[in-house]
Amino acid sequence: MTLHSREVSLERPAKKPLRVAFLLRDAGEGGAERSSLRLANGLARRNVEVTLLLLRVRGPLLDFIDPAIRTVDLHGSFLRLLQELRARPTDFLLPVYTSMRALLAKRMLGGPFRVVLSQRNMFTMDRGPLQTRLRFLRCRLLYPAASACVCISNGVAGEMRGLHLLPPDRIRVIYNPVVTDELLEEARAPVPHPWLAPGEPPVVLGAGRLGDQKDFATLVRAFALLARDLPDVRLIVLGEGKQRRMLERLIEEKNLTGRTLLPGYSPNPYAWMSRAAVFALTSRFEGFGNVVAEALACGCNVVSTDCPSGPSEILDGGRYGRLARVGDPEDVARALREALSHPLPFEDLRGRAAFFSEERAAEAWLELFRDLA
Repeated sequence: MTLHSREVSLERPAKKPLRVAFLLRDAGEGGAERSSLRLANGLARRNVEVTLLLLRVRGPLLDFIDPAIRTVDLHGSFLRLLQELRARPTDFLLPVYTSMRALLAKRMLGGPFRVVLSQRNMFTMDRGPLQTRLRFLRCRLLYPAASACVCISNGVAGEMRGLHLLPPDRIRVIYNPVVTDELLEEARAPVPHPWLAPGEPPVVLGAGRLGDQKDFATLVRAFALLARDLPDVRLIVLGEGKQRRMLERLIEEKNLTGRTLLPGYSPNPYAWMSRAAVFALTSRFEGFGNVVAEALACGCNVVSTDCPSGPSEILDGGRYGRLARVGDPEDVARALREALSHPLPFEDLRGRAAFFSEERAAEAWLELFRDLA
């Protein structure tokens, strides 16, 4: 054996990259999809081999996916999921609103991959009582197959520990990745509406699905109270949903038609946030509240209901924004007046938002992967 060949034989084999697969329904417009894709992009930038397993390859966020990420269309088929997991081994499978499929695949295939669940909302609040009970029974059967459950706020984690679906040491809190270079770039996009142009009256902005959880009716009622004292202020609510007609009727009833706008879904809400005077969230409950951290990143003052469980954590108990009681238009109006009359410094808001960066979240997930391995 020559010296050269001996030297080669003593070299360590190249370390295989970590392989992580996300299992999502699609690349839809929701906060869960957006934050999951931010995490996927962040991991891909850290030399993780990332695969996106989509039940349907569709949605406005498809263009958001890093080119290094492999995307697979499962065409809604559980059989295709099993075939994919057999054909291309992975180290960690991360389901997002697809936990039952992922855990059932783990039960059927066994194998070395680990399932890491993501609890993104309050378990007992985002569905009706009967649905929650049936879901709990399914989870009792399948959750033991999970290696860990990542909760996106301490409030969500506290509820999960109380449900005893997993041992407490398998439950970890990792905040959503919110602040990215792309977000800050989109915030500098051209003015999206004349109401947000320089010199125009202040705008209160809301954003989210027009449904029960977000409770935009409370925001409209609070704005009606605010409008009595501040005749120039305006309200814009971005989003679509089943409550649009109800909100339109409420706006008309409160004589706010000329001062309130429902422009629908916007793929770039950050251009709106960066120019609004106040961002308002009036949810009944949240898992985290991505839009609160996004508004802070855009330098926008925030008013939020003190709902379970994320917004108060993001705002550090009210240090970085005003908190109001859930479902209380008078208290929300009070908080809006305070935010408009005494805005917090731009630098403080941006500094707090940095705590919820893509880099910080990706490193926390990598630490979890190391612990599990």
